[in-house]
Amino acid sequence: MTRRIVLASLLIVAAVGLQTTLFADLRPLDAAPALALLVLMGAGRHMLERPALLIGFGSGLLLDLLSESPLGLWALVHTVVVFVVIRFRERSEDDPIILGFGVFVLTAGALTLFAVLGTIFGEKTLADAGIVRKIVLPAAYNTVLAAAVLPGITWMLGTRRRSGWDL
Repeated sequence: MTRRIVLASLLIVAAVGLQTTLFADLRPLDAAPALALLVLMGAGRHMLERPALLIGFGSGLLLDLLSESPLGLWALVHTVVVFVVIRFRERSEDDPIILGFGVFVLTAGALTLFAVLGTIFGEKTLADAGIVRKIVLPAAYNTVLAAAVLPGITWMLGTRRRSGWDL
């Protein structure tokens, strides 16, 4: 189980790195995929509850440190996303249509939550004229990328899970 936690952590660090470097410049239609969210969704499906929540918080915190958002904003959003993944993972285990729809809805919901919380904390995110495009396009990009990313994460992390902190 420790191997799974280390692998998931490395995947998250790589995804955050790609998101903050490559996709900071490569933005088709002025939007980029939320790759860290997508990898977190994939990892959360195959991890125990508490380590998954900690990795979600850690990935968000890392994204906060590497972006210009208020500290803790992405950490909260990523923790909420991984909680939802844990809550509903048994219902969508192998159905690609449900997984694709779930990736779209979770990404759009996460970015909406980020926009609302950012506005509350003074970022004026909801005042942006292109806010809908900045929520819908990354969700669509993540849905397309999910076809390649999620099976790879499943292959690397495996499917055996138990409850609690079992290592």
